[in-house]
Amino acid sequence: MTTNMELNQLAGQDYSGVILAGDFSRELKSRVADCIARFRSFEEIGNPAFAYLSAWWEHKEPIWYEFISDRFVNLLGCKIDTVADFLRNNIMERREYKYMDGNASISQEIIDRRELDLSKVAMREAVEKLGTVEAVYKVALDDGQTIWVKDQAVIESYTKDSIILSIGCLTIVSKEMEAEEELKLAQKELTKYRDHLEDLVKERNVELMKTNKQLKKEIHERKAAEASLMVQSRHLEEVNTALKVLLKQREDDKKALEEAMVSNVKELINPYIEKLSKCRLGENQRTLLGILESNLNNIVSPFINKISSKMLNFTPMEIKIANLVREGKTNKEIADVLFISINTVLVHRHHIRTKLGIKNKKTNLRSHLLSLNN
Repeated sequence: MTTNMELNQLAGQDYSGVILAGDFSRELKSRVADCIARFRSFEEIGNPAFAYLSAWWEHKEPIWYEFISDRFVNLLGCKIDTVADFLRNNIMERREYKYMDGNASISQEIIDRRELDLSKVAMREAVEKLGTVEAVYKVALDDGQTIWVKDQAVIESYTKDSIILSIGCLTIVSKEMEAEEELKLAQKELTKYRDHLEDLVKERNVELMKTNKQLKKEIHERKAAEASLMVQSRHLEEVNTALKVLLKQREDDKKALEEAMVSNVKELINPYIEKLSKCRLGENQRTLLGILESNLNNIVSPFINKISSKMLNFTPMEIKIANLVREGKTNKEIADVLFISINTVLVHRHHIRTKLGIKNKKTNLRSHLLSLNN
């Protein structure tokens, strides 16, 4: 145990505390003296941590330091006897770290300056009950800078003297805390960016849903249009088929009508014309009869239409001669019927062969003309 002489020596070595010079128990004074002696040796070895010994009365607010590192006092830029007041006025934030029960994770409680002023007594009572403290403080210096100080201490109660001791050390953790702040800021920005991305994704999903809905609508409309077109197409095909049938029927009816007309003329009229031609007729009467026969054949025969439809550009006389040739008339008979010379008939026959494309060919003119009627 520390002797009275040793206590007096410690009290005289730049001691600015209260307990060693006051009326307190021998046990408390010895504990304080022993801590101070050890802390001074601790300071001599150059350890980067700052040892301290603080004390306060039970149920009273003021706190003072029985010992605190000169290096820390110099860092704060104040005097040793004003350290308590300096920290009380300049601590801007307190962060307390607690280990979760049965879990390796650590919880963090952040208290700002306003809350510190309102809950000093409650925090001190909690520390006394817990017996230890581990917290980080943000301290504003007089030059405008700030530092982060980590406090680790054990709490001892001396009920006989109504004194509470806090035995611990302070460590500068500004770099670590600044890195933590930067990490928090980065995490905040990352969260903000992630939320922004989520918003963009939501907006994009809404746009995609709208687009998908529009596409489905367009597909439905297109399918409906295609179905309508298919119905119309089938209807058109049916109409086209019906028209083809009608056209064919009309063509067949026309052909049947023409054939019936030709047959009737040949059966009902031509026999009488032939009988008349065998009678004793005058020259003029015979000529008129020939013209009548020729014109009647022109009327009932589709041969003229065949020639015209092929755009052969036949003259009226060439059409008459071509029809008579088809009927098997000789050149003389044609000349007599049309009141032209045989040479004229031959000239027209030459023109007809040229226009039919059988000039200088051995093709029979009458046979070729008959083929045009099929």
